[in-house]
Amino acid sequence: MTQNIVEHLRELAINKLFNTNTFSNVWAQRWQSEVNSKLAVRNATNIINLGDHLTEIFKSTSNSGKPGPSRTQSDVSGGGAAWEALVCWYLNLCLVGTNTVVVKSSNELIPEPIRESLKVSYGTFVSNTESDLIAITFPSLTNYAINKTTLSLVNNQGIAIPLTIGRNSRFNTKAILNQLAENDFSSYEVGVIQCKTNWNDNAQIPMLWDLIYASNGFRNGVSVGTSAFSIRNLQHFSYSFVTVPTSRGPFTSNSTAVKRVSNLSGGNFWGQSSQSNVAHSIKEMCSMNFSNGATNIRQSISVAIPLLSTTYSYFRL
Repeated sequence: MTQNIVEHLRELAINKLFNTNTFSNVWAQRWQSEVNSKLAVRNATNIINLGDHLTEIFKSTSNSGKPGPSRTQSDVSGGGAAWEALVCWYLNLCLVGTNTVVVKSSNELIPEPIRESLKVSYGTFVSNTESDLIAITFPSLTNYAINKTTLSLVNNQGIAIPLTIGRNSRFNTKAILNQLAENDFSSYEVGVIQCKTNWNDNAQIPMLWDLIYASNGFRNGVSVGTSAFSIRNLQHFSYSFVTVPTSRGPFTSNSTAVKRVSNLSGGNFWGQSSQSNVAHSIKEMCSMNFSNGATNIRQSISVAIPLLSTTYSYFRL
């Protein structure tokens, strides 16, 4: 199958979501039918507008959005993982065919130069942001548009990087992504997306991380990134917050939780219609943060719709 490296990464990212029991079970039991009921007519407008209904879809299962003391810690953890996966699934569906991919944070799928750029060091202790999802916008260069099987890359020792590895000749994704990111790092855009089901208890976390990443320097041995890779050298960097929310409202422009995330570099979003001075619908994230990689998502989605049962069957619609 003809596939560029960007769409290859998108497929891996979505398959990884379905490889977890939490997401695959709730998808099969409820969410797939909920999504398809809202996509009775499949067109770009209806797919984008799913963002106004993610909270409703999330809460359609018994435990995923259930507030109150009856929720166990397992419910809370599982609900958070499910929300994160649902957001990742939705954003990639909207971004299909573009140069932006949203990936659940993992060593396997995030290029090492990007991982390095997000490190925060306090003396000799290295920490990473609470980055549930990472949005990577790849540059509009030939290597990202051609068939991945025709890529020709060499490592820092001048040795050709094999396209396949192992007995099963699987595609050498990690090494290739690492080398591409190293070669073109300054042309990449990165967005950290923190996903939380509860708003009141978690708003201060993205606020503080965004402040750290926005700072031009610290005292006492605190640094961001490494000597080789820094977010300062990226084409663009943003930090966003996406919530259900399960915490009880009402939320207003004067709510403490709202004020804490009102000035995030990547914006504040939730899984329902936008409310002025409170939160954007998550459907606005693509145009606000990924416009360079996704110049016309309506057109890209329209091209992808006839292929949802073949090329893009991994979305499981």
